[in-house]
Amino acid sequence: MAADNDLPPDLGALTAFAQELADTAGAIVRDHFRAPGSVTAKSDGSPVTEADRMVETAMRDAIQGAFPDHGILGEEFGESRANSDFLWVLDPIDGTRSFISGKPVFATLIGLAHRGKPVLGIIDQAITGERWIGASGTPTTLNGIPAKVRNCGDLADATAYTAGPEWFQGPDRDAFDRLHHEVLMTLYSADAYAFGLLASGHVDVVFECGLKPYDYWALIPVIQGAGGIITDWAGDDLTLNSDGKVLAAGDKSIHHRAIASLSP
Repeated sequence: MAADNDLPPDLGALTAFAQELADTAGAIVRDHFRAPGSVTAKSDGSPVTEADRMVETAMRDAIQGAFPDHGILGEEFGESRANSDFLWVLDPIDGTRSFISGKPVFATLIGLAHRGKPVLGIIDQAITGERWIGASGTPTTLNGIPAKVRNCGDLADATAYTAGPEWFQGPDRDAFDRLHHEVLMTLYSADAYAFGLLASGHVDVVFECGLKPYDYWALIPVIQGAGGIITDWAGDDLTLNSDGKVLAAGDKSIHHRAIASLSP
């Protein structure tokens, strides 16, 4: 998390604007959830829907209208003005497979980087009406109420979330197997929503691989502001150039144990 003297002076106004983005996105998501719509495959084989593109377009248009000098990095339409001091990092629907199948554990992710540091993040689940907001220097909230991670003294007592074993290949699959066998139980396929559950003290560990900045940037302020820790698998701070291996935990001792388990 950025030090206080690194924070933009207008972070409060930017947080309010980010909530407006989430409102805009949520209206589109609700209109298209469990409704007929086109699904196509991207170049990497992952699915994308009309709603994905509509949500990102609406958010990008709003940002460009309000802050024409800000940069944007989005899952569906790439980056523009990426060298700007402010960079909005957007995932219109994180968990498109869940969205397509009618399961409300996807989320809209809205993150903001200031000079390369994560200063603002929103996890918005428009169907359940849950919105986690994290901003540097302030506690994370869920629908306006402070969110807090829970303590867990032993990895053997921990509940973990991850996308699923099929997403881990080679040495990463070996790492998955080690951590999976050390925790109490491993649950699957909640995408960014799992990180919200961790921030609210319902689960203890979330670990993923192969993520892109738009998958994890918004999560950083949310987890940190709730008292948790989120890093790469080596325990280093996440950056916009991280390798996509993400580990979050509510308890620092559990986080250290999980790092050791994920290490070769």
